[in-house]
Amino acid sequence: MLADKAFDTNAFRAVLDSLECTPVIPPMGNRARDFSYDADLYTARSQIECTFNLLKQARRFATRYEKTLRNYAAVVAIGCALLWLRI
Repeated sequence: MLADKAFDTNAFRAVLDSLECTPVIPPMGNRARDFSYDADLYTARSQIECTFNLLKQARRFATRYEKTLRNYAAVVAIGCALLWLRI
């Protein structure tokens, strides 16, 4: 389970343990006990989240004007290509 620091609570971690799910949640700064997490995986999650935030700035992507999945996927691909090229 990939999540940010806001989900670093004992109750949430207990639920993840009961579901046999491995949490990738960095510990909050005020926590007495530090939990280990995969920093590389967390960095990848952060990059994906930032990419979606950049894509949502485009109105066509955010409101999903396209009616078919094929056309919407094409808009997403074009948007990702433009972000990658930084145009």
